[in-house]
Amino acid sequence: MDEIMDAFRLANTALTINTFKELNEKSKNENIIFSPLCISSTLALVLLGSKENTAAEIKKVLNFENVKDGDFRFQTLTSDISRISAASSLKMVKRVYVDSSFNYTKEFINSTKKPYASELEIIDIKSRAEEARKQINNSVKDLTDGNMENVLAEGLLNENTNMIMLGAAYYKANWLYKFNESETKECEFHVTKTETKPVQMMHLEARLGVRTINEQNLIVLDIPFASKQMSMLIIMPKSIEDDSTGLEKLEKELTSDNYINWTNPSMMANSKVKLSLPKFKITSSLDLKDKLKSMGMNDAFNEEVADFSNMSEKKGLSVSEAIYEISIDIGEDGTEAADVIRERVLMSKTECNVDHPFLFAIKHNKTQGILFWGRYTGPAVSS
Repeated sequence: MDEIMDAFRLANTALTINTFKELNEKSKNENIIFSPLCISSTLALVLLGSKENTAAEIKKVLNFENVKDGDFRFQTLTSDISRISAASSLKMVKRVYVDSSFNYTKEFINSTKKPYASELEIIDIKSRAEEARKQINNSVKDLTDGNMENVLAEGLLNENTNMIMLGAAYYKANWLYKFNESETKECEFHVTKTETKPVQMMHLEARLGVRTINEQNLIVLDIPFASKQMSMLIIMPKSIEDDSTGLEKLEKELTSDNYINWTNPSMMANSKVKLSLPKFKITSSLDLKDKLKSMGMNDAFNEEVADFSNMSEKKGLSVSEAIYEISIDIGEDGTEAADVIRERVLMSKTECNVDHPFLFAIKHNKTQGILFWGRYTGPAVSS
């Protein structure tokens, strides 16, 4: 089982890192957030309907060459996430909307029923594009408890729209250990070696997973969310070494193998940590069509050559849009007070001051699947 799990996990980790590197091309110093799970599961659903080179290219982007049971893995992961969502603010919408003018085969519809139970929607897009857009936006708004509005911009859909890959994910942190709000105060965040910006810094003393990797000058922190089914991993340089945000060296060394090694739960020490972490919100609207193309998925977007004959016998079916909207809100909320009183006074504390740019992952602990991936480089100019 481990080997199968590893192929699937490795694939999803590779997609995460590759997507991050694509987004990083344009915005070296900006805050970044996206949901690898939203991207991978919509791609996997589209893969089910594709054939020949179209399928080969999607498989390559998914890194699914060695994955035998991807659909089943998504099915189990999705049902786990649904249970977590029911009890928390986590909302994840993963949809593929296809236009109803194509006749979809019974085999295809049936093949999606179990693994992607609510993810395929057949609607009239071409004949009533603006209505379809509003319908999709309202549906996403409802499914994210009103946190995601107008995911599809006005005029985006038209009579040529065939298929839309869409993801929307929202999470407002609810930690296992609550940060004491009265201790949150303005502190300096080192956006570069020489420049600082003020942030609201939260403080906590609790037992957390922590690992120091000296060769890479790295600190890895694992901070659990309520119910312990998810946690936030922070990967950051111990200090800013270069003239950028300090992340350039780390980002160059970032591969899926390195990520898995660095964040290996068995290498984490369960330590008493004195943690300082900035409060922050990051929201982003991503049009990933060009990014997916540069990752190697070209045919699916090209009406002339796209082969979705597993889905419909009618020619001309292709992916028109790949839109993903993501938002996370990191604050003090938690379920229990950190139980520090009973610790021996002599016990040494590890100080972790997250006061310079870092990478983070919000992961599903059972499978180590990455639900959100981001980078925080400091408060945005506008805030």
